[in-house]
Amino acid sequence: MTAQVLVERNVMVPMRDGVRLATDIYRPNDDEQYPVLVHRIPYDKSVAQNIGSQMVNPVVAAEHGYAVVVQDCRGCFQSEGIMTLYGDERDDGYDTIEWAAVQPWSNGKVGIYGSSYMGVTTLQAAAAAPPHLEAVMAYLTAANLHDGWVYSGGALELSFNLGYTQGRALPAMMRMGVDPERQRELRRQMAAGAADRAAFLRTMPLSEAPVLRERDILPYWHEFIDHDSYDDYWKELDARADLMQVPVMHIAGWYDQFLKGHLGLNLGLQQHPDERIRDTHRFIIGPWDHNSYMGYNLSRAGDREFGGRALSGVAVVSDILLQWFDHWLKGEDTPLMSRPRARWFLMGDRNEWKETDTWPPPSTPARYYLHSGGHANTRSGDGALATEPPGPQVADSYQYDPDDPVPTIGGRVFATVTGPGGVRDQSEVETRDDVLVYTSPRLLGPLTIAGNITVDLWIASSAPDTDFTGKLVDVEPGGYCAIVADGILRARFRNSFEEAEFLEPGKPTKLTIDLWDVAYTFKQGHALRLEISSSNFPRFSRNANSKVRPEFAGPEDVCVAVQQVFHDSDRPSHLTLPVVTEPPED
Repeated sequence: MTAQVLVERNVMVPMRDGVRLATDIYRPNDDEQYPVLVHRIPYDKSVAQNIGSQMVNPVVAAEHGYAVVVQDCRGCFQSEGIMTLYGDERDDGYDTIEWAAVQPWSNGKVGIYGSSYMGVTTLQAAAAAPPHLEAVMAYLTAANLHDGWVYSGGALELSFNLGYTQGRALPAMMRMGVDPERQRELRRQMAAGAADRAAFLRTMPLSEAPVLRERDILPYWHEFIDHDSYDDYWKELDARADLMQVPVMHIAGWYDQFLKGHLGLNLGLQQHPDERIRDTHRFIIGPWDHNSYMGYNLSRAGDREFGGRALSGVAVVSDILLQWFDHWLKGEDTPLMSRPRARWFLMGDRNEWKETDTWPPPSTPARYYLHSGGHANTRSGDGALATEPPGPQVADSYQYDPDDPVPTIGGRVFATVTGPGGVRDQSEVETRDDVLVYTSPRLLGPLTIAGNITVDLWIASSAPDTDFTGKLVDVEPGGYCAIVADGILRARFRNSFEEAEFLEPGKPTKLTIDLWDVAYTFKQGHALRLEISSSNFPRFSRNANSKVRPEFAGPEDVCVAVQQVFHDSDRPSHLTLPVVTEPPED
């Protein structure tokens, strides 16, 4: 028999500094005590579309025997205070969990869950290690907010952060009592940016972007761009795996912009010093983009439909969530806990789920070396990928002009001015002279990879700082060029994300571009392709090719860089793929 559910609205929960956060409570309508699930959200806790379409409907969870606490984050909607993006989530999450544990309807066992920003609130709270927290579940989010959220490879994730941060301005200035005339002007600027997003993203310097330049309203935007290296500012926000004191379940997507944070968290959990946490965490990676958590693109990423087995969203995640918390908060044996720790979707051929004890599974590194006669520019050039190391060869070169960057076409990105993310055809991009294209012969049989992909490049640049991008592409017999994985490296961070180190112009230098992880089968008759360039805009900010940090560079700092990529016996630039023998089909 389904329990009747009692809903209490806008219960004001005090934080340690006296600020009260508005909280809705869903629980069975009786006098019993129940385990508690906490969900903290900045998008209005009382809107059914927000709270019911992402991981689990709180009414369903209450009917299942939980008390569910859904809370507006600090500075959002009915809660008091002013939001500091990411900055208060650790303490507020801790205080909310400990408050929930001692309520008369609580049995003292608390779990927390969330997706996207709500996943940030989840992992930040877990990193604080509240005593009554028993388990955590996060979905399409990040633990390390520096690498894979605000920056990736040292380059600013521009298209996401510029718009998302500006969106915090309206509630902030209303709460701060900003002068009405100033509010009207800032609203006008926001409307103009929305109407001409391409121009908004091209603002130089980014530190002076409309609305974002208002330090009193959005101080954290300036903190983000002031701290481009992984310094103490970011280390204090890093929800590292070693801070986790309870079992963690997390779900990622191959085409999600925030995949990198899950990959790092997973590796850390697999090496966690506490055996209970190390051996009990669970990791799922599906073929999704970020929109899947909201109920869009449930089995599709860009142009590619992966079929019914790839279904995502609340229809699938809700059951997994309840199994996870039923085990840890109710002590039940659930099917989820009897399966291997890693469950991942192998794209490209049969489109099927695989299960292994770890991610990534065991693999054999295969090097594909760059070859050309010095004219690898465009898909019509002479660039080639081969397993044989190069001999004496002429370097390839191109000019990177920040005023004419390579456009973002698909990949791990939200929708941009050039269209949606996910699987998109790269053919048009490959006609540009500032894109080097290296293609393998047609495969004589299928090739399956599962794990981390890297590109080791020997480069030289005329600039003291610049970017290099890499993109792995599946070239189909019909000519469609499907993006599989991509990455970027800001050259000043080639040796460390903690310390900048400029290039010596013209000097050959080795660097490694991380294309992140993927599981993919290249079919027989297809070809591998690697694209090398220096921009992927507007996903990433443009490097001005100067010592000025790119987010502070103005038009006067921009110069065209001459880039060289070496591939000879002394400098064998190469792509490394993790080749696997396929585990059994799920």
